[in-house]
Amino acid sequence: MTAAQEQRQMAGRVCLVTGANGSMGRVISTELARRGATVVLVCRTPEQGDSLKREIVHATGNSSVESLSADLSSQADIRQLASAFLESHSRLHVLVNNAGAHFKERGLTTDGIERHFAVNHLGWFLLTNMLLDTLKASAPARIVNVASEAMADSREIKVGKIKPVPLDLDDLQAERGFESMRVYGRSKLAMVMCGYALARRLDGSEVTVNALHPGLVGTNIVDDISPGWARPFLGLIKRFLLTPEEGAQTAIYLATAPEVETVTGKYFIKAREHRSPEVSYDPAQQDAIWNASATLVGLAP
Repeated sequence: MTAAQEQRQMAGRVCLVTGANGSMGRVISTELARRGATVVLVCRTPEQGDSLKREIVHATGNSSVESLSADLSSQADIRQLASAFLESHSRLHVLVNNAGAHFKERGLTTDGIERHFAVNHLGWFLLTNMLLDTLKASAPARIVNVASEAMADSREIKVGKIKPVPLDLDDLQAERGFESMRVYGRSKLAMVMCGYALARRLDGSEVTVNALHPGLVGTNIVDDISPGWARPFLGLIKRFLLTPEEGAQTAIYLATAPEVETVTGKYFIKAREHRSPEVSYDPAQQDAIWNASATLVGLAP
């Protein structure tokens, strides 16, 4: 594809990117704008959104960049975000659920939900369901979920040496013990499993749902999960990790590449299909987590 063709690739398409002000979110948003899309940035504050909007317009020459603000740990904020988007847009072709967070200590949101589960899973789950009718009306459309291999139940996580295990439906709030990376991994596993469930529900709609692991990227989450002894060496460690530009490539691929327009219900690493943890493929478990999530955000299962 030539540079000119790439710049027109997403012309006429509307994209919404959560966590747009994060290191990977900035890259994803910028590249979608560079390809000609109308890009709606979701940042935590209006100031962050306005600043990023100016930056992307300057970098790409695309003035069709907008910003909305929301605290994605708050269900009220998410509902307001969806309403604000729908007030000005009748179409949505690409939804990139990129927002994510890691917390060292257990805490609850204003809705009384454990923060990892609220931000990393229920946030995308509620927002996507609020925008689902618009995505269907815009088909072909794509939902791209940024997950993490931290959900894997068959590998040891190199930083922190924690092996996440499958979700416990009786303890989604991590009340019976809190290990931050384990709980983070569980929230991403819930994201992938509900994404698979949604792909099944959307069969025949021309709306696809795919998830990805961006790789171990030198973001603020790495700062947060690194043990104390490693902190003096973080600058050196990050030189061996993926840059945000590298980490964003699979999300950009799933949002734009013609060859995956009809691919759905899959998990990608480095723009290639991979297997997620085996438990994630159990339809009964997917539906159980879907129903529990729907209850927690006040939606019909």
